[in-house]
This record gives sequence, structure tokens and C-alpha cells, in this order.
Amino acid sequence: MSEPSSQKVKLAIQALSLARPVEGPPGDDGQRSVWHLSAQGAELLSFVDPEGRVQRQELTLLGEHCVWTSGVGLRTGRVEQVDAARTEASVVHPDREPVPERLLRAALALEDYQGEDRYILHIQRVLALARQSLALAGNPLPAPPPPVAAPSPARAPNEVASAPIPLIPPSAIASDLERRQGREGLTMLLVLGVGLVVGVALLIWLL
Repeated sequence: MSEPSSQKVKLAIQALSLARPVEGPPGDDGQRSVWHLSAQGAELLSFVDPEGRVQRQELTLLGEHCVWTSGVGLRTGRVEQVDAARTEASVVHPDREPVPERLLRAALALEDYQGEDRYILHIQRVLALARQSLALAGNPLPAPPPPVAAPSPARAPNEVASAPIPLIPPSAIASDLERRQGREGLTMLLVLGVGLVVGVALLIWLL
């Protein structure tokens, strides 16, 4: 099966974002389903627990399938349309291992979504994290061109470059404190001496 073009996948996501979600009734376990469907070949089926937390999501994009399950992670597969008893149905063929190309195409298709639908935002974040993990694992990803370094601005004539402050060793700090303490002690002695002389002079004058 030929791979869908990125343009078709993005158009499918745009149509999906405009689709009105259909919410199903709670099941025996309290979970309910929320279904988004577009005519452009995109479908998102979400399963939510009674507290509103998304537990599972199934995203179909033009025949490619991504499934996320809480505590399990992401799986991929392909969707085949079959005619079962003259009733068109779809069959999902899961991949033995997640196919990075399928995850990347889905992540790229959703990266421009800026709506407020919490279910589309959830699968968008899931696929964005998967894309980052693939990049860290060394899988080739489409990279943007490297940024051009801007020239450094000319320095004004009166502008002085700030030099790094040199580190002062602890021994120098200790010796400086000793010098300061010695000067302070000498000053105190001089003050006491002057006070003593003035006091004696006042005593003699009073007598």
C-alpha cells in the first residue's frame, strides 16, 4: 500500500478538527467513548474513564493506524477496507513492532493543530513525545535548516567589557581580616588614650 502524502494527511486532520465529536453512553466499567470522524479519511476514537482521564485512543489517518493505551504505550498498524457480506467494514492489521514512519507522519500531521479539543490535543501530545523519543533513539527526522548566526553588535567606544571576577583564595581572605582587626585595635587604643588625657585635664580644672 502506498504511503499517504503529507498534504493529504494534514487535510484529513483539518477536517477531523472540524468534526463534531459523538459521545457514547458509559459502559459497565464507567468508561465512555468519544468519536471524531471526518470524510477525509481521519478518525479518532477515545475512551475516557469516569474521572475524565483518557485511557485509550485509536487514530486512523488514510489507512494508517496508531493506538495509544495508558500504561502500555503506542502501537501502529494499517487499516484495510473489506466487503463483508456486502457491508463495507474496516479491519486493522497491527504491526509486529511500532513503525516509526507511521508515528512520524501522524505527529507531523498534528503538529500544526491549535484548536481546543482536549482529545485531539491529547493524541497530539502523545505523538509529539513519541517523535522526540525517536529522535533521541537516532531515527532520522526532518530537521529544520540550521539558524544563521547573527553578527555580534558593534561595541560602543565608551563601552567597557565586563571582565570576570577573579576568585580570592581563603588564605588571602584570612590575612585581610587580620590586617583589618589590627588596624581597628590600634584605633581603639588611640581613642582610649585621648579620652584618658581629656578626663585627667577636666579633673584638674575642676579641682
